[in-house]
Amino acid sequence: MPVVKRNMLCLKNKENLDLGQVILYEPYKNILLKFYELATDPKAVEFDPISRIFDGLESVSDEFKYYYEALLAVSSYYQHSKGGKGKLIEKRLSSLVETCTVNIKMSEIPLWLENPALHRKKGIFTLNGLTRDEKRIIRLSEWSYIGNEDSTTDVGNLIAPESTIVLMELKNRVDSGGTAARREIWQKKFVTLLKLFQKAKLYKRSEEEISFKELISKFGYRSVEIYLGILFSVDGTPATLKADKETGFYISNKEGLRDLLQYVQNTTIEIIHIDWDRVEVILDWNGMRIKIGALYGNEIPLKLFRKKYSITDLLVLKYDDIWLGQLMSIWERSVLLKKKTNFSVSIKAILLRDEIARILYDEFIESEGEEESLRDLVDYLLDNYPTLFSDIFCPEQRELKEYLGDVIQFVGAVEA
Repeated sequence: MPVVKRNMLCLKNKENLDLGQVILYEPYKNILLKFYELATDPKAVEFDPISRIFDGLESVSDEFKYYYEALLAVSSYYQHSKGGKGKLIEKRLSSLVETCTVNIKMSEIPLWLENPALHRKKGIFTLNGLTRDEKRIIRLSEWSYIGNEDSTTDVGNLIAPESTIVLMELKNRVDSGGTAARREIWQKKFVTLLKLFQKAKLYKRSEEEISFKELISKFGYRSVEIYLGILFSVDGTPATLKADKETGFYISNKEGLRDLLQYVQNTTIEIIHIDWDRVEVILDWNGMRIKIGALYGNEIPLKLFRKKYSITDLLVLKYDDIWLGQLMSIWERSVLLKKKTNFSVSIKAILLRDEIARILYDEFIESEGEEESLRDLVDYLLDNYPTLFSDIFCPEQRELKEYLGDVIQFVGAVEA
């Protein structure tokens, strides 16, 4: 079987990536670096005697012992690695529009309104990703927050042409979190936001104290939309109202809306319209229009950006770095433990002493993993170092060329 070109994000030139790809690049690279360490350093993980007994490492047969030990080491690391997964969806969405941001605190609304690009960068890359001058802008903000409590929303966007601010809480699937998680968003998150909107004084600049409504009016906004966005159905397709009714927690949305309306009825907020089937309500508070509702699948980008996007196209990014890196490191580590060497170790050693190999490897990296350059490097290594790249180091179920090609792409993605 010939070599197979994988779609490796970390083989791409980072400088040419769009923001959505950059969000994945660093976490992927960090994970691959650890996989490579596990594949090339037998002491990268050492099991204590109790763990060896508990996990059965002392009793498993020699036939499976090293593979099992490698599987435990690699899978344990990966399962315990957060690796940037937590806020991936929010960051991916915010990468599409410059006014869209993540992790929006009510206390930081002035920063978002005044400098949406900076707030967005801070949300995506954290403070560590900001320049010294950018950190100073945040540090020296003229605005003070004088509210007694704060509230954070997953993602939001500023729709200037419509004078509207959109805030959105996200759930991955119709069955994520159970009924309690759904109702909590309505009962706590949305009700807390309504309470903060009504505060007479929430922000202060110099001697001036103003409310949320007065703040957003200064920047030309008159309405706020607040949504619970549910991304996918149980089968992985974009979520729909129908799917939520059949396999999700739709009833919790209706119960949550009922709880929210009970709060509203004891305030000066006016109820303009209620759609119980869509679970949506339109409110008015002193001229500020507030819309609260539930969204599904492809409705999410439509409301967040006012543009039609496919949730699947936006969020299902098909890169091979993680699955390939994990499988390669498991097998390579098992061979390393058993035979004290493997393809990854041999490639590194050859590159130190063979200029032609270095040139071919550099061409492979510079081409971002192009298939022809990969094939040339595989052929050169097999022709000139047949004992180092023998079938004895290759899984029985894999063709030698294909496997060596995968190892090269794994190692290259680490070092590119």
